[in-house]
Parts: sequence; structure tokens; C-alpha cells
Amino acid sequence: MIARTILKVASQIPWDKVIELAPSVAERAGTLWNSIKSKNKRQPVEERGVYAVYSTELSESDILKARLDRLEERVASLEEEIQASSGLLKTLAEQNTSLVQRIELNRVRLIRQSLLFAGVGAVLAGMIVYLFIR
Repeated sequence: MIARTILKVASQIPWDKVIELAPSVAERAGTLWNSIKSKNKRQPVEERGVYAVYSTELSESDILKARLDRLEERVASLEEEIQASSGLLKTLAEQNTSLVQRIELNRVRLIRQSLLFAGVGAVLAGMIVYLFIR
């Protein structure tokens, strides 16, 4: 009985939409994972990095400006990652909503069928009792 219910629920899932959106979800997840994986190797913004990019004879304000420029670049890359992850989350949320709606529909159908079968069973039991009494 449970297996039939599970199979019925699984048959009601819009697999065409799930399959259609799966490559984009997987691609975005891979992109997000790769960007996070590469960003886990934090590169602290230090004066040594700034000196490597610019000449060694910079004033303190130039060094601070260079550090600020590098920080702005990192913030921009983090914003790109946030956009990628928000797109992935939106797609997953849409799929989840669709699946929840289908499951709720099947739950209501299962309750109706259970009530119907209980009624039919009661009628059959009544008929059997009637036939034995008669």
C-alpha cells in the first residue's frame, strides 16, 4: 500500500520540468562550488601584494589606495558569487514549490480515496450482514 502511494506520488511529480531545469541547476551549482573552492584560498590584502603590483617607492596614501582597489575587486567578485548563488536558490525554490504543490494534491486525493474505500467497505459489510441475516 505504501509502495503504491510512493509510486503514485512519484508519478505525479513534473519530471519533465525537473529534468529540464536539472542541467542549469547543476551548472550553477558547479560554478558556485568552483568559485567558493577557489575563494577558500584567501589571499589577504597585504602591503607585500601591493608592492608587487606597484613600484616599491610609494607613499602611504598610494599604498592605501592600492589596497582599497584590491578590496573593491574582491567585493565585486563576492557580489558575482552572490548573484550566482541567488539564481541557483531561486531555481531550487521554484522546483521545491512545484513538488510541494504536487505532494499536497496527492495527499488530498489519498484522503478522498481512503474515505471512498471506507464507505464502500462499510456498504459491503452491511450487505454481507444483511445477506447472513436474511
